[in-house]
Amino acid sequence: MLICNNHVSDTQLSAIDDLAALCRAADGGVPPLYRHLLIEKRATDNNVFYYQDNHLAGFLSVYFFYEDACEISIIVDPTYRRQGIATQMLQSIMPLLLTKQINTVIFSTPAKLNDEWLSRLGFHYQSSEYHMQRHSYEPVLISRRELTMRPATAADIPILSVIDEACFEAAKETDMAARFNSLLNDNNYVIFLASLQEKPVGKAHIRWQSDDAILSDIAILPAYQRQGLGSELLAWCINNSLSQGKTHLALDVETSNQGALDLYTRHGFKTKDANDYWAISIDKLRTLS
Repeated sequence: MLICNNHVSDTQLSAIDDLAALCRAADGGVPPLYRHLLIEKRATDNNVFYYQDNHLAGFLSVYFFYEDACEISIIVDPTYRRQGIATQMLQSIMPLLLTKQINTVIFSTPAKLNDEWLSRLGFHYQSSEYHMQRHSYEPVLISRRELTMRPATAADIPILSVIDEACFEAAKETDMAARFNSLLNDNNYVIFLASLQEKPVGKAHIRWQSDDAILSDIAILPAYQRQGLGSELLAWCINNSLSQGKTHLALDVETSNQGALDLYTRHGFKTKDANDYWAISIDKLRTLS
């Protein structure tokens, strides 16, 4: 039985966690499920549940992070695989993708899982990321304070856009004003602007959750990098989160970004998952599903 909805209940979230644990044991990891988005009421029915004998055998969720592309996470109980469950869930979500005029679909998988099979099907490898976590009550000592930090406002969107475009390749394909307006209006989200001698030089995003915090988009303008400012910015984010009672912190980083990996490791983060990202055109995906 297929069920589609725009909001995951506590009972459904518990079932998803159980399913993810089974997949992790079998595959060595699970794709990112973005729990903070699952529990929100989204504008469309982005979640698909597949039940068999009252057991959650499969789950799919689609995330519209980009203008003409989306990311899809799929998990299927290992004992129920090769029964067409993933195909049925994809078919059920396809009308929504077409309505949204999606051209490219991005799938994430545990690292090195089914690489040859995905390539044969017409998927194209994009990148790999580590999901890292920090569990500690210990703050980070900031030996030299040079940055001043403050929450960003709508008036800061132009400089936030400049920082993103300079530091993140994907930002060039995004409607920056719309993205930042949405984030700044989210009560569980805050963007901090970092300034050096009153000049904005970096930023960091923190999403507050009930028991933890997710750090993202940590960036220092290229002209100010390699001066210890990135380390100070990260340390400030960690300490600020701890001051809010959040001792469980998480972030994602590309596996090829060795400098960032070293920085996060020095600040107490450890790798939890490694995921590969694969893209396929919507037209090609329709022929497969």
